[in-house]
Amino acid sequence: MPLTSDRRSRRARDLYRVHRLEFPFPIAYLCHALWGAGFAATSPQQLAHPLVLLAVLANLIPLIAQNVLNAAMDIPIDARTPGKTGVAQAALRLGRTRLITIASIEMAIALLLAVSISLHLGRPLIAAAVAAGILVEYLYNLEPVRLKKRGLANPISLGLHFSLLPCLSTFTAVRPDIPGWAWPLFLGLWLLLIGRTLWWSLPDAAADRAAGLAPPAVRHGPSRALAYATAATTAALALIAWGLSWALGPLAAVIGTAGCSVFLIGKLRLTRAALHTLHETHMRRHTLAYVVGADALLVLLPLVDRHSV
Repeated sequence: MPLTSDRRSRRARDLYRVHRLEFPFPIAYLCHALWGAGFAATSPQQLAHPLVLLAVLANLIPLIAQNVLNAAMDIPIDARTPGKTGVAQAALRLGRTRLITIASIEMAIALLLAVSISLHLGRPLIAAAVAAGILVEYLYNLEPVRLKKRGLANPISLGLHFSLLPCLSTFTAVRPDIPGWAWPLFLGLWLLLIGRTLWWSLPDAAADRAAGLAPPAVRHGPSRALAYATAATTAALALIAWGLSWALGPLAAVIGTAGCSVFLIGKLRLTRAALHTLHETHMRRHTLAYVVGADALLVLLPLVDRHSV
């Protein structure tokens, strides 16, 4: 019996690792799933409607499940990446086939939930966006497409699933129309996530190169990948400022854009030498922590001032 208990405890820890539930990732996932609904709702009560919360859940599950699929396919890469060896070891113990099955079951649950909400509300975009996000994740991770290894398709596709698609899905769960101000805001969030994905891939460059993958940090080098990240983030800030000003007014635009700008300032401070010493664990515990603060700020802003939405 003690042995069985130990095995269950180890399995629970391994599942925790492959789902990437360590701080601050869960907060980031929740923010990304909430952005659309938060900007669509005209009151906290509307945001707390059961169908809206279920739509948020339907978008949240695939954001977490994609980590399991990624862990299954990236065992050799993670084993060579500082800060990710624990993920690789957990994935090895659980087994690739089991991980793919777990991820697929979780994504199927999310899709069924989204379809149910879409049918109930008569708004197909809720389910369509969730289905598109799931498709993107399979194309990102699995051969023969494996978008992860195809240059800029890597951050573009991953940013799409973590920003634009959940924004459209949960926004539509609250209101059927998508006003003009939502497009620059959501496109800005997509570009913001593209910039972050480029930055986040820098510590993986050596392991990706050894595995034969060619994300931007490998194909173009860390310095150019950082330049692309900076350009994407700069454009993102302009679009976010435009969307926030249109939706909530100039003050909200200044506050929201300033919060998101901290990430860009941090990237600009990196030197060429520092690019080769980046470590996943340090980035997660320090830089990503204040990035998630900006994400949470974007969730709170529309709840504070809604009069012009």
